[in-house]
Amino acid sequence: MKIIIINSPLFRHKNLLYDEDSLPPIGLGHIATVLKNSSFKVQLIDAVDKRIPLNELIKKLELEKPKFVASNIFTTNYELVKELIESINFKTHIIIGGLSTKQLYRKIIKWDTDNPIDVVTGDGELITLDIVKKQIKEEPFLQIGNRRVFKVTEKSAYEVKNISNIPLDRSFFDNEPILHPLGFIEANIIASRGCVYNCTFCAAARSLNKDYSVRERTNYSIIQELKSIQKEYPSVNSIRILDDLFLKHKRTVQKAINIFSNFDYQWRSMAHVMTFNNVDTKMMNDLKRSGCYELFIGIESGSPKILGSINKTKNVDKILLNLTKILKADINIKGYFIYGFPDESKRDMEMTFQLAAKLKEISLHHNTNFRTSVFQYRPYHGTQIYHDLEAKGLNLKVRKTEPNDGLSDLVGRLQFNFHSGNYSEVDRKVLNDYIYRTINLNGGKIFAGLESKVAAK
Repeated sequence: MKIIIINSPLFRHKNLLYDEDSLPPIGLGHIATVLKNSSFKVQLIDAVDKRIPLNELIKKLELEKPKFVASNIFTTNYELVKELIESINFKTHIIIGGLSTKQLYRKIIKWDTDNPIDVVTGDGELITLDIVKKQIKEEPFLQIGNRRVFKVTEKSAYEVKNISNIPLDRSFFDNEPILHPLGFIEANIIASRGCVYNCTFCAAARSLNKDYSVRERTNYSIIQELKSIQKEYPSVNSIRILDDLFLKHKRTVQKAINIFSNFDYQWRSMAHVMTFNNVDTKMMNDLKRSGCYELFIGIESGSPKILGSINKTKNVDKILLNLTKILKADINIKGYFIYGFPDESKRDMEMTFQLAAKLKEISLHHNTNFRTSVFQYRPYHGTQIYHDLEAKGLNLKVRKTEPNDGLSDLVGRLQFNFHSGNYSEVDRKVLNDYIYRTINLNGGKIFAGLESKVAAK
């Protein structure tokens, strides 16, 4: 029996100019490993890393004719995954997973195919194995004909209670390790699941995931995985932690120090703007000495009005204080910004640009690098803002998410630019101008400022 697992494509056609970094789909890798360890023949097709266009992906499936096709799905590629599944002309069993399925399942179970479809929300490792073995131990949340929806919540026997013990066969990944454009060689890990914060634009928000546990791996299990990477990939000198949020608060900062101080790796991860609230200078210096090279931080906006509306701290001075601690400790920051939130005005956007410019100035003062990554807001299924727009009847604009070619041309790279309408108070030209200006704080280079630091090592 053959099973094909797909990291679903973001674009319909192959774009030879597409130069975005692709990350190994570790969650799918865990599922593939569990199936492989149970003696099933498993193939993982990473359509993102391989830039596989939709028609080619369909041909691959038709050639292989697997008994099961499992795929993730996102708001941005819903139409592509739907077309992929509806184009399959052989008998198979479809499994669809991902955060957005919590809302998309209503649409997925109506897809035009004779093949059975199982939609899984939550952990996929254990339930996928039982679906394949046809030994499901729990009743579906919803069943209509040959369509089933399973919710793997904390009450389910299929939730992975201890995520420290999930096996991972990295041979499923063609892009692991990754040669970063700056020259370091990087492997990726996941150290936790779930988020403790409540951002209204994020599908991982705690208020919408109360039935799904927030879990952390033990220090020991992470250290053992790093030792395994050290042995399997001796050329790797950098680790990226792909958690939604690895550094959540002071305790997790200390956890990171305790783990990475055992190695000579540099490392990078997500942190929150409030993570360093009670972290003193000594701990910041310890974090740097542990190898912390760069932190990815969702700043989103510089407007107290917008920050309040998305459940982030409205205290911009506090944001500046916390991020200055990082830069002062000689740790780089990649700051994420979003323009175009509902009811966002030109004044709000100007405040965001000024905050980004100020952080760039602070980084230059401390001889550290602050780089920006900027996006146009789009409503994601399963987020609070999407629900709010839906309640107002405004989600009609969210019918289809498409690549934002105009913005991509303006900024000179695709950068996962998609749009499903403009929800702000300004016209698209003004919106795009602020995105362009904020990206351009990098000096027209994605890694501006980091090149010299890497060369100096």
